[in-house]
Amino acid sequence: KIGKNVVLGYCVTIGDNVVIEDNVTIGDYCLIGCCTKNNLKKLLIKKNTKINSHSIIYSDCEIGENSLIGHRVLIREKTIIKNNVQVGSFSDIEGSCVISPYAKLHSNVHVGQHSLIMDYAWLFPYVILTNDPIPPSNIRKGTVIEPFAVVCTRSTVLPGKKIGFGSFVGAHSLVNCDLKSEMIGSGNPFKVRGNIDKIKI
Repeated sequence: KIGKNVVLGYCVTIGDNVVIEDNVTIGDYCLIGCCTKNNLKKLLIKKNTKINSHSIIYSDCEIGENSLIGHRVLIREKTIIKNNVQVGSFSDIEGSCVISPYAKLHSNVHVGQHSLIMDYAWLFPYVILTNDPIPPSNIRKGTVIEPFAVVCTRSTVLPGKKIGFGSFVGAHSLVNCDLKSEMIGSGNPFKVRGNIDKIKI
C-alpha cells in the first residue's frame, strides 16, 4: 500500500505487505520489505520519511514519521525507529532494536540486537554497540543509551552496559561498565572522569 506523493527512485524493490504512508521519498536501488521467511509480517514506513539510495529494510519493522535514513543503511527485522530519527549512511541496525524520537546516529554506526537508544541520544561515526558477552554464542544482552547521552567516534559499548542520562563517552573508548547519569567517561581501560558540568557549554 503506497500513500500520496510518494517518490520512488530507480530500481526500488518493494516486498509484500509493505505500507508506505504519504510524502515518503525512497532513493535508487533500495530494497524495502525483504528477506524474511514469513512475508506476512508488515513493514510500516510513516509519513514524511526519506530513505536514501541503496538502503535495505527488512519486513517486520517500523520507521517513524519525519525520519531520515542515509545511503546504504541496513535495518533488520523487529526494529522500531520512532519519529524524527536520523540514521547515517553505511549504518547497520541488526534487529530487535528500538530507537526513540530525535536520536541521531552518524555514519558507520553498528547497533547490535536488543539495543535501546533513547530520545535525543547522539552516536557519532564508527560507534559499535555490541550484544554477545562470550562470542560466538546465542546469548544476547543489548546496550542501553539513555536520553541526551553522547557517544563519541570509534567507541565500543560492551554487551548489557548502560550509558546514563545526559552522560558523555569520549572518543576511542571501550565501555566495559555502566556510566551513571550526567557523567563523563573515556579511555581504554575505561575510566569515569567526572561530572558533565566540567564540559557543559
